Amino acid sequence: MIERMIKKVSQHLPLKILQASWDGKAFHLYGSDWSFSALSAWRISTNEKLVLGCYDDGSKEEISILLKDLEIVEIQIQETLLRIDPIFVLSNHQKIEIFSIETYEPWTFEVSGLGLDVGVYVASTQEPKDFNSKRDH
Repeated sequence: MIERMIKKVSQHLPLKILQASWDGKAFHLYGSDWSFSALSAWRISTNEKLVLGCYDDGSKEEISILLKDLEIVEIQIQETLLRIDPIFVLSNHQKIEIFSIETYEPWTFEVSGLGLDVGVYVASTQEPKDFNSKRDH
């Protein structure tokens, strides 16, 4: 479940974003020992406004500038009926929200080399209760 992933990864926060990219289909975040990839819609927001959406003009160019060198300081769960998507709270108080739009592995999150084997997490939209680390068993 996503709760298990959040509990394990949160012990290693903050995670610095060294690179971010969006090609219109795939969204990627990279750090020195971690990566997040999604075939999903996303947006960057604050409590007051939408900063950038994945389908905005210029989003492919702006995403790398907006997120470079920020840190993920907290991971939350999208508060919807289907609790499978993360919200990454950033060091500048903005949030990256993920919205799964694919049924097969809509996103993956890998954290390694942080002293413990945290694992690779793959979302399961069809069976959210089966959402576990591939190395968790």
